This record gives sequence, structure tokens and C-alpha cells, in this order.
Amino acid sequence: MNFSNLDTLLEDMPARGIPACELAVSKDGEVVFHKCVGYSDSANTTPATKDDIFWIFSATKVITCIAAMRLVESGVISLDDPVSKYIPEYAHMMIKRSDGSLTPAQNTMTILHLFTMTGGMTYDFKSPNIINAEDKSTLGIVRAMAKDPLIFEPGTHYRYSLCHDVLAAIVEVVSGMRYSEYLEKNIFKPLGIKDMGFRPNEEQKARFTAMYSYRSGLGKAVETAVNNPYRLSDDYDSGGAGLFATVSEYIKIISVIACGGTTPDGYVLLRPESIAMMQKNMLCDDALDNFVTTRLFGYGWGLCGRVHCDPVRSFSLSPIGEFGWDGAAGAFVMIDPKNRIALYYGQHVKGCQFVYHTMHYRFRDCVYQALEEK
Repeated sequence: MNFSNLDTLLEDMPARGIPACELAVSKDGEVVFHKCVGYSDSANTTPATKDDIFWIFSATKVITCIAAMRLVESGVISLDDPVSKYIPEYAHMMIKRSDGSLTPAQNTMTILHLFTMTGGMTYDFKSPNIINAEDKSTLGIVRAMAKDPLIFEPGTHYRYSLCHDVLAAIVEVVSGMRYSEYLEKNIFKPLGIKDMGFRPNEEQKARFTAMYSYRSGLGKAVETAVNNPYRLSDDYDSGGAGLFATVSEYIKIISVIACGGTTPDGYVLLRPESIAMMQKNMLCDDALDNFVTTRLFGYGWGLCGRVHCDPVRSFSLSPIGEFGWDGAAGAFVMIDPKNRIALYYGQHVKGCQFVYHTMHYRFRDCVYQALEEK
């Protein structure tokens, strides 16, 4: 595979205002391209390396969906189960109407609605009910979220929200262990992953790459503090945006999914049937209209983020069924089970619309151009 175009794109990222970035591609379970560009410190004295750590923000959602799907395929939970079966506080949700009035929800929020961001929730993690929650654990804060009204009937629309945080709490309830412990036991340890988690130790903190905020008009990144505002407390495992990782560790997980869900040594992360479900759009027409607004034309949303549905509208070189998501600092996840390809891109620049609207697609298509040129 000829990755010269991808290599050039990455080399030019500092000129586009991205101080450091890293990208890895795997094919048939083997990493076939891995490149670091720029400097991990704002003084530009320390070259970026494969040991650099990033807050991955919403790329966490892919991991949470994989974790929860393990429970779905084993029959521990069902996509049709009411959320209230596991967290009773969600039994009698209220809907906030456009005039500000509150009425009881007519639809029951289900596990499927959490996966697909159709639960009617918002991303207001600064809600007084969340901030003032007495119990600051994952389950405690998720219970507090139920006090906030929904903005639409579950299942009728799409809204990017805290749904995956609730999904992580359900994993806690049914597994009987803390969400971070569940990930460690069922995903990280079996795959030999050490540099991934919710609470970095001191050695890992020293390896975090500098964080920036992007000024779109200037094409310039301005340094900001390295932090993760989605860590709502020291005891909170955010299933939506709480993980840190190296690119090397993250690519291990999605490579297994791209290759059918089983590791070379026989560990079943997910069954092929579950992965096939993740490759289908799960949104109704109104919800799909909500999802596809200023980008991701030709994509839907499934059980693990965006799903490629229509190459005529997307102009994507990836096949129908390619799926994944991204993160608030510019991360990009792509999983293609048809070609057994996985891609993970890491950067630490918040608010960088340029990378979401332009560069992610170029990275993706460069991989398929390389595949054609092998």
C-alpha cells in the first residue's frame, strides 16, 4: 500500500495550525502505517512520539458502545429494555415543550435510544441537578441526570447528548462493577492495553501532549490547559467522553472490530453478528434529518456512531457500512469490517472545525487510494 499522499497530508498539518498529530492505520489486524508529526510541547522542543497521550473525549463513545454490545450479545441486556429497568429514576421522564411547559413522556426510553442518541437528552453537563448531585459516582450522577426534562419523545429525533454516559452506568448496574473496572477486565487487559483509562497516573500525566484551542479564521492553535471537563467528578467514569489513550493503544481495539471481533489469540471482543448490527443506520427519517446538518452527508447513525450509507452523497471512498466517530479535540475513528481496515487519528486541538469538515475525510480517502495502489 502506498501511503505517500497520507504522509504528505500529515507532514503539512503544522502549517495548517495543528501543532502535533498522530495517525495509525491497520489492515488485517496489522498496523501498516503509523506517523507522528510536530511537537508534543508548546515550546516546540519535544518531537511528538508514539508514547504521547491524548484526552480522546467522544472517541470514548466507540469504546462504550463496544462494551455495552458485549452485554447485548450475551443476552444480559436487550436493546428493547427500558432504561428504567436498570436505573429506576428514568421511569417517569418529563418532556420540556417549546413553550417551556412540562408534560409526562409518552414513549419509554430504551437501551436502543441510548445507543442511537435518540433518548431526548441534552449535553448540559453543567445542569444544576448534575452539579449538585450528592452522589458523585458514575451511577449517582447519571441518576441525577434523570431529574432534567427531555427535549423530545424518546425515539422520535436525534440529539447528541449524555446518552452514552447513561449507557456506561447501565454497564455498571448489570456487571456489578465500576465502569472503568469493566473496561479493564473485558477490553483493556485481554488486548494488552495499559495506556488507556479514566485516571492517568503521574507517569502518564507527564506524557500528555499540549492542548490547544483553534482559531478558525487564523488557522492557528492557542495553548490552553490540559484538562477534561467531562470528568464530572473524580469518581465519575464518563462513557461519553472520559477516556485518555495513546494512538497505539486505541488502534488495537478498533483493529479487532475491523477483523471480525476476535483477537489473533482467540479472545472474542465482539461477535461478527454484533459488528454487522453496528454497520446499519438506526435512525428514523426525522432523526436522520437532525443528524445530517452541516457535515456527514450520506451517513446515518447506528449502534457505534456514524455509519456510511450513501456513497453518492458522501463522496466517500469507504464502503457502505464503514463506521466510527470523533472527539472534541479532533480525534477520528474509522472501522471498515469489509476491508478489515481501521484508522485512528489523534490531536489535542479543541474547537477545530477545519479538521472535522476537511481533514478527517481526506485522511479516510487517502487510505482507500493507498489500498487501490497496492
